[in-house]
Amino acid sequence: MTIVYITAFIPFGRTESFVLEEISSIKGLFSNILIIPRNPSKEVFHQKAKELAKNALRLPLFNFEIVRVFFFSLLSLDVWKVLIKIVFNSRNFKICLKNLSIFPKSIYLSRILKEKNVGHIHAHWAGTTTTMAYIIHCLTGIPYSFTSHRWDIYENNMLKEKVNTAVFARCISIKGKNDVISIVGQEFEKKVQVLHLGVALPELIFNGSHSNKDFIVMTPANLLPVKGHQYMIEACDLLKKRGIKVRYWIVGDGELEPGLKKQVINLKLGEDVLFLGRVPHEKVMRMYQNKEVDLVVLPSINTNDAQHEGIPVALMEAMAYQIPVISTDTGSIPELLVDGGGLLVSEKSADDLADAVERLLKDKDLYNNSGVSGRRKIEKDFSENMISRRLAELFSSKVQK
Repeated sequence: MTIVYITAFIPFGRTESFVLEEISSIKGLFSNILIIPRNPSKEVFHQKAKELAKNALRLPLFNFEIVRVFFFSLLSLDVWKVLIKIVFNSRNFKICLKNLSIFPKSIYLSRILKEKNVGHIHAHWAGTTTTMAYIIHCLTGIPYSFTSHRWDIYENNMLKEKVNTAVFARCISIKGKNDVISIVGQEFEKKVQVLHLGVALPELIFNGSHSNKDFIVMTPANLLPVKGHQYMIEACDLLKKRGIKVRYWIVGDGELEPGLKKQVINLKLGEDVLFLGRVPHEKVMRMYQNKEVDLVVLPSINTNDAQHEGIPVALMEAMAYQIPVISTDTGSIPELLVDGGGLLVSEKSADDLADAVERLLKDKDLYNNSGVSGRRKIEKDFSENMISRRLAELFSSKVQK
C-alpha cells in the first residue's frame, strides 16, 4: 500500500523541517511512500530531505500539461460537482481564490494517483494542502486525513467540510483540538484526534570536545513576530548590566532580521548576539550532540493578529538532547513544559527571561534536573517512533464520525 503525504514544500526548500522526522518514520513503516509538495522549489536544503526527495513527485502549480488536463476535465460532471463544493464551502472570496489556485494541480494528481495503489493520503496543514487531498478524495475515493497546526485552524479554510469527509483530523495539541471543535461542532469530537508532533530520541553520547568559555543561549526560530526575539535580546542587555555574560545565538531568518540587528547595535550587544542565519536541521542537531549549546530559549508571544505557538518542535528537539529550555506561557507551550519539562515565563517580559537564564546559569542542580526532566517528557509523550506507529494505525483504520 502506498501512503501519500501532501506538504507545502518539503522535501524541497528550507522550511517545514519539523515534518521530516515524521515522514521518515512513516516511510519505514510502509512499503511505499510518495511525497507531493504543493509548491516545490529546486533546492533541497536539509540532509534528511535529500533522502526523502527520492520519494517525491515535484510538480509546479501550473504547467502546460496540468492546464491541458484541467480544461479537458471540465467536460466531467464530477469535476463540476467538486468545484461547486469548493466555491460553496469557502467562507470568503480570498479563501475561495486560494482553493481554486490549486484546483488544476489537484485534478492532474487525481489522474496519477488513481492509477497507483494508494491506500491513504495525509496532508500537513489544514489550508490548501488539505484542499488538495479533499479534491483528490472526492474524485478518486482515496481516503484522506490531515494535520492542523496553528494559523491554519483559525483561517478556517473549509474546516468543517474537511473534518466531515476525512477519515480523521489530527491536532498537535489539546488546545488545537478545542479550537477545531469550536469551529466544526461537538459532533465531530471523536473524529478529531490529538497526536503530537514527535522528535527522534538520540543516544545521549556527547561527541564533541567543545568547551564553551561562555554560556551559550540559542533560539532556533524564524525571525517572525510570534517568536518574540526582541525580548530575549532585551534580556541579554539586562544580564550584561547584571555582570552576567552570555552569548546569544539566533538561528533562522525572516522579515524581522533588519530590525533585530538594529536593536542589537543600539544596545551595543554586537559581541554578545550572533545571527547565524538559516542552518540545516542536521547541523543544529550536531550542535546539540556536541554540547555547543547550553540553553535553548523560545521567547514566543501572542501577537496582535492572534498568532501564537502550537507545541514547538524546536523546544522538543533540544529537550531530547537533555538541553534545558525556557519558553513562555503562550499557545500550547505549557502542554510541553508541564511537570518541570522546562521553565515557563510570562510573555513579552525581558525581566522574566533574564531571571530564568540567571537561575539556570547559577543553580547547577536546577540546570541538570531541568535537562533530565525535559528528556523524560519527550520519551514519555513526544517520541517520534511512538507517534508514527499511532499515526500508521490511524492510516490503516476507519475512525467513525
